[in-house]
Amino acid sequence: MRTSLRYVKKEIRLLGLDACNPRLTIGAVVRGGLYLDGVMAFAREAEGEADLLAEKVTESRYFPELRTMMLHDPKGLLNSRTLQRVTRLPVITVSIDSHVHGRGYRLYGKNQQQLWIKTRLESSSLEKILSLTQSDGRLPEPLRIAHLLAKLNIPRRLRRDKE
Repeated sequence: MRTSLRYVKKEIRLLGLDACNPRLTIGAVVRGGLYLDGVMAFAREAEGEADLLAEKVTESRYFPELRTMMLHDPKGLLNSRTLQRVTRLPVITVSIDSHVHGRGYRLYGKNQQQLWIKTRLESSSLEKILSLTQSDGRLPEPLRIAHLLAKLNIPRRLRRDKE
């Protein structure tokens, strides 16, 4: 079943989640590709990580205005279907590697901007979101910010999400 967003406005609020850091999953809340509204850090849990992460997202102060989530998870640690089921938000899983070919991912973009995308969103909504969030790098802006923060060594005192 395909999910649809009624409207994709210029400043749609998105949550970009990056799971590249072995200790943390970093989230960046972005309006369109223009404004960074907030950053969230979630400690990694071994079992039921997607369920716990989804619950923490729904408890955050940003959740009421979120319209979709983007996920960059190269190791496949998070289950996008679980995230979508618990949060009731469409999830767009993004990869820049071609090794995911044949696992339900489709190729989007041209030349240097090619991304492998897996989602249940309709193509028209997906294309609008990708065009609004595309930036200088290969990853869409919410994921680019989350990925940059995930690569940093974040001090322990900043790792709490109390929102």
